Amino acid sequence: MTGAAAGALFAFYVWTMCRSLSMYDSPELALVAEQLGLGHPFGQPLHTLIGGLLARIPGIDPLVALNAFSALAGALTVIPATSFAETLVRPGPNCPAGDVRFVAPTIAIAGMHPALWEPATRIEVYALAAFFALWGAARFASAVLDEDPRSRPYLATGLSLGLAASANVVCAFGVAVAITPRLLTAIARREIPRRALGLVIAGGLIGLTTYLYVFAVAGREDVVVWGAPTNAASLKHYFTAADFSSKAVASWSEWWGHVRELSEWSLHNGLIAMLLAGFAGYAIYARKPGLGRFFFIAPLIFFVSFIARNGTFAVDVLDYAGYLAIPTWIAASGVGLFVAYLAERKRSLAVPALAAIVLLVMVAPPAPYERTRNRDTFTWDIAHEALQAAPPDAIVIIQADHWIGPLWYLQEQRGLRPDVTLLAYGLASSGWFWRHLYRRHPDLDPLPLQGPGGRDARVRRFLASNSTRPVQIERAGLANRLGLPTCPSEWLLDVRAGCGDAAQEPALTRYASAALAELEDGSPGPSGLIARVTLDRGHDLYSQGFPRAAIASLLSGVPHVEGLGQVDLSSVPLRIRPSVRPAPAYEPRVALGDAARNLHYASTIATATGAIPLAAYFASWSEVMGPVQPKFTALPASPANL
Repeated sequence: MTGAAAGALFAFYVWTMCRSLSMYDSPELALVAEQLGLGHPFGQPLHTLIGGLLARIPGIDPLVALNAFSALAGALTVIPATSFAETLVRPGPNCPAGDVRFVAPTIAIAGMHPALWEPATRIEVYALAAFFALWGAARFASAVLDEDPRSRPYLATGLSLGLAASANVVCAFGVAVAITPRLLTAIARREIPRRALGLVIAGGLIGLTTYLYVFAVAGREDVVVWGAPTNAASLKHYFTAADFSSKAVASWSEWWGHVRELSEWSLHNGLIAMLLAGFAGYAIYARKPGLGRFFFIAPLIFFVSFIARNGTFAVDVLDYAGYLAIPTWIAASGVGLFVAYLAERKRSLAVPALAAIVLLVMVAPPAPYERTRNRDTFTWDIAHEALQAAPPDAIVIIQADHWIGPLWYLQEQRGLRPDVTLLAYGLASSGWFWRHLYRRHPDLDPLPLQGPGGRDARVRRFLASNSTRPVQIERAGLANRLGLPTCPSEWLLDVRAGCGDAAQEPALTRYASAALAELEDGSPGPSGLIARVTLDRGHDLYSQGFPRAAIASLLSGVPHVEGLGQVDLSSVPLRIRPSVRPAPAYEPRVALGDAARNLHYASTIATATGAIPLAAYFASWSEVMGPVQPKFTALPASPANL
């Protein structure tokens, strides 16, 4: 029954999974797996090694194989989740009987919930980490309940957690925190042998030996090796994640605000209902000798606390679903226990209970029949078109992750446009990146890496050393920081002076509009990404002095809704004086973008250019789709900015 349930869930995941690149770390994880290189800290060696093998299966596109890897890991998690639940059903004085035949199907149905479906249907590490972490928890629960004197269960527990840490350290640590109190008390009560602690640690160290891969690959120069950690200094730089800057919350009130937002999000997508039903199951079956109710609560508290401490928190960040996958799977086990209890009492009660779970899955957005991730190629497509459209031997300066990752993958792994120099602005402070760049492009004129002025000055020195090459850049704001003039182009921005008297809506935003209509809200992430790239381009065009094209670009990121029809933009001037304009900023923070903000910024531009009726129309629709809270004061219409 468990295998069949896992197989059915795997089929559903494969049917609805992405077949291409998606956002965030997906392109980088695919790149290092296919190359057997090294990704961002802390390396994710288990995902890279297994992914590297799967990417080499003949006859299967590597990206399909890597997405299916996440689907397989996610579906297989039904097995340890079921084992954990069934371990607790041991009829006795403190434990009622339960029909465990209902546990696996219940967990598999719960696995279709968007919170578990999301990290299992794109290239990511969370499904793999959750599988091994829960496998370790299931082995430990069985050993503690049986008061098992053997060494194998405790060694297997540690090994599973070590392998989980080889995919994602935080996921493994959260489960380790949850089982440690029960491990120590069981040893103190002599319920399990004293050597159990040492065996768990030893197993964990064995699992962590996959990190030897980092040292094995560190010296390679033919693939991407993040940080090139070949000596003590570079190893410290790598394992302390010095290439990244993170910001924690400034106060407890801010932390509580993030917890409240997570709670509201969980209420909206039905996750709260699953957590409550799961707790009911554990309240019935979790007994004092086992892991008990603490194991249900501890991972939830840990992962919510970890997410809420992020100073750049946005509730719609997709990675948060990845971290919450472990407590959600644990909740699914509890739901399985609850249904098993009802089925044992009265078989007829199991049917409405299962129907309620199906209903929960069906109403949580996006519903299974609305999911369109299998058609999502937006990340691949915009990177492919932008790279193809770059001038010969161009230098392309990029900053945002949704551009850097796919462009890097397409050039480094798929060999697209090897003549183009991709300069990742965020990595321009790191010496390893420049060494890799010059190995790929030995025809570049050298520059002194050391010098005053920091990253911006280094980029300017690089451009000065290679001044004969055409340059494109992602954003006008970044160009202003570097002292570069920009003009509109179809995908990225051209670095040049003299832009002409008119600009049309670029191909980027036209394609974004078509993708939005195709995917709708069935693929979490792309709608926000489309709103973000169209907002960025709208702001760039407005700064360059093309307000009509700017508004057209902004509207490309707004989904079609009844009542919002085609808009006549003839009242907006084609050309105004270019100006450095503040980037639009809004509250609360979102992971990428939001269509209501596009409409608000369109209203801002229309107001500043004298198209007052149009501005009022956009503002009203912004409130309908919002509300929107701007964090800046719009520049007024005046001769200075007109």
